[in-house]
This record gives sequence, C-alpha cells and structure tokens, in this order.
Amino acid sequence: MTEPRSTALVLAASRGNLDPLAQAGGVSHKCFIDIAGQPMLRRVVGAVLQSGRAKQTIVMIEEESIEEAKTILAGLPGAEAIKYMPSRENIGASVAAAATPDMLPLVITTGDNALHTDEMFAFFCDALEGMTEDVAVGLTPASYVLEKYPEGNRAFHRFRDGAFSSCNLYALLTPKGIDGAQVFKSGGQFGKKPRRLIGAFGLFAFLLYRSRLFTLQTVMRTLSRGIGVKTAPVMMPFAEGPIDVDRPVDWELSNKIIAAREAAASPA
Repeated sequence: MTEPRSTALVLAASRGNLDPLAQAGGVSHKCFIDIAGQPMLRRVVGAVLQSGRAKQTIVMIEEESIEEAKTILAGLPGAEAIKYMPSRENIGASVAAAATPDMLPLVITTGDNALHTDEMFAFFCDALEGMTEDVAVGLTPASYVLEKYPEGNRAFHRFRDGAFSSCNLYALLTPKGIDGAQVFKSGGQFGKKPRRLIGAFGLFAFLLYRSRLFTLQTVMRTLSRGIGVKTAPVMMPFAEGPIDVDRPVDWELSNKIIAAREAAASPA
C-alpha cells in the first residue's frame, strides 16, 4: 500500500443560508445537501479518507457550520483526526491561512465535488510523485465529459490542442506554490469567469488564453512565468471529475450518477 504523503485541504465554504441549493435542500449549508442518501460533504471527505493518500485532512468551512460538519462526518473511518478551520473571505485567503511548508504536498479539493471517488483522489496524488513544479492542476479532456455526460454543460478551457475542464483538484508542492495560491484571491473559477484571469495573471496572459491559438502547455508556461510559479497539468481520465454541484441541474445529475454507481456496486 502506498504510504500517505499528502495533506488534504477540503474547501467547503458557500453562500450560507442564502445559497439556492441549501434552500432547495432544506439545509443550513450547500455542502450539507443530500446526494443519493448522504450529505455531499460526507461523500467528498469520505473519498479523501478512503484513498489512503492523506496523512492529515483539513476541512475549512464557515465557523458557524463547523459543529454541524463534525456531526455529519462523524463515523467515517479516520474522522476523529480531521482538523477543522474557519474559512476566509476567498479561496486564496483560505489557503494562505491553512497552508504551511510542513504540510506539503498540499492537495486541495472542494466540498461540492460530490462525484469524486477515492480512486480519483489517489490517482491525482500518485501523479505528483517525481514532479519538480510548484503547483499541479487536475484537468479532464472535454471529450471525456461530453461523451459520457452531454448534458453536463461544463465550463471548458479551450486551446489549440483541445478543451479541458478543471476537476477542482490542485496541489501545492513547494513553498513557492503556497505563495502562488494568491491567484485565487479574486475567487478563482477561471473557466466560468475567465476575465478574472486579468487580475490574476495580467492582460497578456488573458489575451493568450482567449485566443485559442496556443496549446495548453504553452499557455500554462506563460501563466507560470507571470506569477513566478511553475505549474503542471495532471490529466485525469475520469468523466465525472469536473462535475461539481453548483446548480440544481448538477445536483440532479450527481444524484443520478451516484445512485447508478452504487446500484451497480451492490450485490445482486
């Protein structure tokens, strides 16, 4: 069995009781909505713990939701060792508050990626072995997603050599990588809100990205130079990886996928 080397950081902040999904699910927090019989946060953290790759797991969520999160995660194998921290005003600030060099490699995921499995998390962590870059980003080719889930309607990053979608899996591998997390101070979600790239990386990088005339590797090298942080992609061969639960249609699709997945895994 592979020895756990990574620290896992699950970012679970939301818009609180104003979040439409929380309201629709009748819960106090988006990450507590039910996905095929389990709270979404329990599914995400359960996958991290079951992967066997995390030596420490941290859940960052609004301070007023920490006790409820503890109750939801109670009973998971390894739940007693989970560390809880209050989330900050944005992703960059949250990572900066949590990350220290002794945690590296720090693998970051989000509390609304209900379809992530222990296999996906382990695959990403294993791909980090031997990397010399500062940061790694999990991406899935658009063709994988659309072939299996044409209704998924994901936000894709489009380049000359294809389109890709973020799996909300990131790794900080060096202290310089921790500094680079400040690019998320605008909120991230560059695929859904690409103009945020201007503030994070500069106008030239934004124009390069929007032109679609260059390959993924070329654009990533340019973005890396702009912030002084070397970044590498990790290609994830999982169509479900990029599907997070941001909208009612995502919630419905995730329920459908997990119900089918669990039915197939059940003994006849």
